[in-house]
Amino acid sequence: MPQADYARRVRELRASLSEAKLDAYLAASQYNRRYLTGFTPTDTDLTESSGLVLVTQQSLNLVTATFFLSSLEHEIVASGATPLLMDEVPGHKLIAEVLAREGVKRIGFEQDWFSYARYDQIRKGVAESDVSVEWVPSDDLVQAVRVRKDAAEIETIRRAADLANRAFAQLVSELRLGMTERQIALRLDSLMLAMGASAPSFETIVAGGPGGALPHAVPSDREVQIGEPLLIDFGCRLDGYCSDLTRTICLGTPEPKLVEIYAGVRAAQDAAEDALRAGARRGREVDTAGWDVLKSSGLIEKPMHSMGHGVGMAVHEIPYISSPRRDDPELDAELKKYEGIGANMIITIEPGVYIPGWGGVRLEDMVLVREDGIEILTDRNPEQIVSVPV
Repeated sequence: MPQADYARRVRELRASLSEAKLDAYLAASQYNRRYLTGFTPTDTDLTESSGLVLVTQQSLNLVTATFFLSSLEHEIVASGATPLLMDEVPGHKLIAEVLAREGVKRIGFEQDWFSYARYDQIRKGVAESDVSVEWVPSDDLVQAVRVRKDAAEIETIRRAADLANRAFAQLVSELRLGMTERQIALRLDSLMLAMGASAPSFETIVAGGPGGALPHAVPSDREVQIGEPLLIDFGCRLDGYCSDLTRTICLGTPEPKLVEIYAGVRAAQDAAEDALRAGARRGREVDTAGWDVLKSSGLIEKPMHSMGHGVGMAVHEIPYISSPRRDDPELDAELKKYEGIGANMIITIEPGVYIPGWGGVRLEDMVLVREDGIEILTDRNPEQIVSVPV
């Protein structure tokens, strides 16, 4: 297995700090913490944390406690991170000591990952230590580095995709009439875990018939029916990285309407992937290429969601594969900022058609962008809808 290139990650983050005129950066995201230091503990929500990462131009520091670090010391060796243990000294004092020692004047913090209460506590604590710094709310600068995967990350995501592929193939062989959406979801989750996944990437979606018209449907006790669309959106987490794919299949013989819509969605996915092969380097180019196929066929008037998204440590990452939001200039500016597509990025391509009262068809694959083309990491959607014998 290739090894994670922690030196490159920190080097590129420091370059971003210099560009933003920051002397230091405080990261709270569990994904960024692991990406920069190799430290694996996760957080359940915004009110709990296994630690912070303080990056300066001189040092890389993991602010945590022995409770979290115990028996995991080996995880941070490769990154060279210095553990700052807040067993007896509050975290804000440990942070203040580093800021004072290294003469930090401006520190950025991850505005999307800090609650106001937590930020205010650290800011006041540092000030009470007689350390004067300017606190700057910052974009997720680490995610902007994470967008380009190194060899170790690509290999891990490839394995996560393969595991999801194999679990789904096994699931299809077990599907039977009378199974409910909830039973199918639980079985798929258990298969992924049995094959080595640490967890599903997200709550598995299984939606038969009308439920498929909701892109984020919650599995119910409804039994799946013969001939209707059965939409399954799933993925797994493996060694800290996610897979994400969607399949639409059917029990028995699909009705003609399903066959027609499936073919249209497959054509839209092909068009989006062809745009990538042709060298599209903006998310909106890929988004438009796919959705235009469905618009011209009359299957949709406008998209219900974006054509795709980045995948990595988080199941939804940059780059954005979406169209301009002309009714929201601020959001459109954000999309433009993170829609660039380049080599070693991994994205999903996932067009869908949703019809209230009938159901939905979505096809989603993971794509590795290379300098000279693309590589589809997931098992390619079949040309024709998979029909499961009943």
